[in-house]
Amino acid sequence: MTKSLIILFTIFILLFLPSSTYSTSSNIGQRKVRRSFPSYLPSKQKPNVTILMMFPDIDRFIPNLKSLLIVYDYVVHHYQIEKWLHINLQAKDSNCSISLAPHKLVSAMLSNIPDVVFGPFCDLAVAPVARLLHFQNIPLITMGAVSNEFTLQRQTMYSTLFRFGYRTDELGSLIVKLLQYYKWSFVKFLYEDTPKPWHECQVLLRPIAHTFASNQIRSDNRKITNHDIKDNFKSIFIDFISNNASVSLWCVSPRTFRSAILTANKLGFVNGEYVFIYLDTVLTQENTDEKSLAVRQPWFDPNETVSEVNENARRAFETVLFVRQRLYTGERFRRFAADVVEFARDTNRTKQLTHESIGTDETNFYDAVVTYFKALKMHYENHFIQQTADDDEKIIYPSLDAHTFKSMICNRSIGGTNRNITLNHICDRIDIGYTVYDLNPDNGELEAVVAYPAEPFSSENKQLQWLNESRLIYFIDKNASFIRDTPRCGFNNIKCPKKTLIPIWGWIIISLSSIIVLLLIVGFVLYRRAKFEAELKAMQWLIKWEDLTTRTLLHNGVATPSFNKLSSSLKRSSVSSYRSTDSESGGQSKQTFTKTAVYKSSIVALKRFHKGKLETTRALQLEVKAMQDLTHDHIARFIGICTDPKHQYIVTEYCPKGSLQDILENDEIKLDTMFKHSIMHDIVKGMQHVHNSQIGSHGNLKSSNCVVDSRFICKITDFGLPTLRSNNNKDSSPGVDRDYTYYRNRLWTAPELLRDGNVPAAGTMKGDVYSFGIILQEIEIRNGPFYLRDQELEPSAIVENVKSGSLLRPSIEAGECNSEIVNLMKRCWSEDPNERPDFTDIRQVMRRINKDGESGNILDNLLKRMEQYANNLEGLVEERTSDYLAEKKKAEELLYQLLPATVAAQLMTGQPVTAESFECVTIYFSDIVGFTKLSSESTPFQVVDLLNDLYSVFDAVTENYDVYKVETIGDAYMVVSGLPTRNGDLHAREIARLSLALLNGVINFRIRHRPDTQLLLRIGIHSGPCVAGVVGLKMPRYCLFGDTVNTASRMESNGKALRIHISSSTKEILQKLGNFELKCRGDIEMKGKGKQRTYWLLGEKDGLSAQHSLVNWKDETVDEH
Repeated sequence: MTKSLIILFTIFILLFLPSSTYSTSSNIGQRKVRRSFPSYLPSKQKPNVTILMMFPDIDRFIPNLKSLLIVYDYVVHHYQIEKWLHINLQAKDSNCSISLAPHKLVSAMLSNIPDVVFGPFCDLAVAPVARLLHFQNIPLITMGAVSNEFTLQRQTMYSTLFRFGYRTDELGSLIVKLLQYYKWSFVKFLYEDTPKPWHECQVLLRPIAHTFASNQIRSDNRKITNHDIKDNFKSIFIDFISNNASVSLWCVSPRTFRSAILTANKLGFVNGEYVFIYLDTVLTQENTDEKSLAVRQPWFDPNETVSEVNENARRAFETVLFVRQRLYTGERFRRFAADVVEFARDTNRTKQLTHESIGTDETNFYDAVVTYFKALKMHYENHFIQQTADDDEKIIYPSLDAHTFKSMICNRSIGGTNRNITLNHICDRIDIGYTVYDLNPDNGELEAVVAYPAEPFSSENKQLQWLNESRLIYFIDKNASFIRDTPRCGFNNIKCPKKTLIPIWGWIIISLSSIIVLLLIVGFVLYRRAKFEAELKAMQWLIKWEDLTTRTLLHNGVATPSFNKLSSSLKRSSVSSYRSTDSESGGQSKQTFTKTAVYKSSIVALKRFHKGKLETTRALQLEVKAMQDLTHDHIARFIGICTDPKHQYIVTEYCPKGSLQDILENDEIKLDTMFKHSIMHDIVKGMQHVHNSQIGSHGNLKSSNCVVDSRFICKITDFGLPTLRSNNNKDSSPGVDRDYTYYRNRLWTAPELLRDGNVPAAGTMKGDVYSFGIILQEIEIRNGPFYLRDQELEPSAIVENVKSGSLLRPSIEAGECNSEIVNLMKRCWSEDPNERPDFTDIRQVMRRINKDGESGNILDNLLKRMEQYANNLEGLVEERTSDYLAEKKKAEELLYQLLPATVAAQLMTGQPVTAESFECVTIYFSDIVGFTKLSSESTPFQVVDLLNDLYSVFDAVTENYDVYKVETIGDAYMVVSGLPTRNGDLHAREIARLSLALLNGVINFRIRHRPDTQLLLRIGIHSGPCVAGVVGLKMPRYCLFGDTVNTASRMESNGKALRIHISSSTKEILQKLGNFELKCRGDIEMKGKGKQRTYWLLGEKDGLSAQHSLVNWKDETVDEH
């Protein structure tokens, strides 16, 4: 028992005494190797331990896995660990990733569960790894996890975590003490996005801000972006720091901070009224040697070629306070650092060191590894179990779990590299202190002026320790006076106005004048505002439908009067002066004209829109106000809007000469070069004004939306008011049938707008320039929009090609037009919108091209245009006159065919046509016997061909006689003689001769589809009084009325096939005239007439005979149905 106590006491002394206690060494080759820890383990069997190292394996991380492996190997070699321990080492790349680090841990545990894990550094990677190991009771030893979060949740989530690095709560306490000492109550915190790869400054921000808030210190923070660096930090100093803070806290890389301080010097912030506190966490981790030049003179850049820049940096750094971890010092540390570097050199791993010396993290890692191996050996020696079975001795070594490890090292001080390592009750290292450095203006080197010691370990009891009472902090030029929380002249010098020579009464006059001017300006602005609102509320642009009188206009815009009674009942319709759309009709484009009306004694143009019930919102009122304010010589004037639900129109100025598209497609109008350039220039001036106005862009620029007024000035129309026009673009939405018209209207649309499914109604400026390029080609070539030489492409194919990004553009050959115009076209329709010129640049080009039009006065230009137009009109009028006469003749001939010549003549002269009574006329009726049966046995087309052939023969015969064909209905044929021109008793003779001729023609007529069938014509004739007149307005007919018509019909229906049946009245007239062969048929019972004596007309002496070339038809053999 006594021996066991002596052994335990010896192990305790060896474990917790400083490392110098066992620092004797012996030479191993060329290296100094420290003797192994005293071993009291059985020598027959070495224990096994699995160690997992998880650090980033990337050179830009400081430190990284390669450099820490050197330190680890140094410990194993230096302390001869493998003499008493068998180590299974696994090294994984954590990459400082919140997802990759736990993945690497799990993959390592699947192959071999580690006994201890070293790393990771960054908080994002530590958190998930620590949570996993919390449930496995495996120690996690790290130099990172600086966030205060790991302290607050240590027992619940991070119980196996051991932190050997610095803590952010101590750093925040130091800064608060420093701010309170100088009575600074407001501080700006600036941090770089990636001062280190694991975003250390962002981790520091939260606990430091929390410490500020708990101590009533106001703070504001800002992340320094790449834009700030490119801007040379000007916006940071001018907009962020100078407004309300004289103290700023910086957590950035040394290079970034040096650049920022140089900018502060240029902007005048190095004046003793601003102080910059720099958290030097990066530099101390890279180099712990306090004698290093980078540590002593951080302002100096050895690569700087201009010495003046380094000198400016030195002076600027006088306003900077450096806060650093307490550096490792002393001969023992320097010897240790040199040994590690020498070990790396001996093992050919010098390049794997990330810097020349050993940094803070490598030193802390060394202390952590040594501490773990000490505790592990002590644990094995105290708890190994020796078993003997069958003369076979077996030794069991229990693993060192996190809770056991914690009980061995927490709340203790352990010997470390340079000083004792002190761990608190949760195993966080708390012996790391901080030091504040100030630049000595005499030698330009940093000197430690204030210390914040590690002890006592409670920050509430700590105070700043001034290292040298005679050494004060010099803020600038050996000025040690306190910097105020607010500069003496206030921020932006608002408390120190410049002295002037103006007396007080001068300032009074200036002030009063300024007040008066200000009041006038405010009054004027308020007046304009009130007037503007009044104009909006007045809504004088609203037009009632009743105030618009529509007119029927010909293409030239002249109203046509009513020409007869027929037209007087027609509804008034509107046709416009210039084209608005094109529609497809049999593959051809059809011209359509917009509506016009008379408003306040002036003709106006109407543009239809569809919005259902229109609400006059403020947005619409502002759009209308912008249109009302838009006045220009080359823009069609906006007049108002008709909001009637059934008649919704935009009312604009009417231009009677039509659209530019009408003019260009009319080959009869000749345009010389001057006229073309004038039109182009007009469009450019109008579009420039639109782009410079509130409206901004046109959105639907094409030749049909460029109209020409009575003075031959081209104007822009159909733009603005996107609220009203948005619904008019429904054909561009997906799912809507897209016909010829849709694609033809897209020929002017820019490719980027064709590809964009959400094109604004107002379009874009660059899209308007593209449209203007297409119009230029229209004007120059005059072959329609998007003319392609030697290619026959439909508009749909053209639009899809342009939309796909191909460089398909209209054809334009060199020499066809002005070279400057060609270059301008190509620039306007460039695929890249940024390469297209704006209309200001285009106008400059047009001024060079159209020098005469630009330099001459308005009257000269107008006269030139009118002269050109008059020359075109002379030939046009002559040609149109001849065309008119030809069409007039055709119309008269058509009318003569529809009505008797005398009646048609009366209608054309405007005379009323009244019904007229005739004493005696002769009426002819005929039909085809058996036509119903024949029709049922024939197809409809065959019936039509039959009647067409038959009546063509009849019409040819009737032209030889003084008769008028009244009508044909199916197989019925009606003819009259004796009206409307009276011919005495000759009407009976004319009808008799006509009947004989028609009967003879039928006998010789052959049916196409039934050539062997004889057509059976049945004719009836009667003479008597009659009334005739025009009936109907839409399709007027010349009709006969009276009993004579009915009797003639009865004569036909009671007759027989191939016979001419006449009444007694007709027989008497024919006997009086003589030369006709008649045969009495006898008395026939007629419906509504009783018994009537009738006769057969057999023929005319020395003329046609009714029996000519007939077979002997028997009456009873003829089917008369």
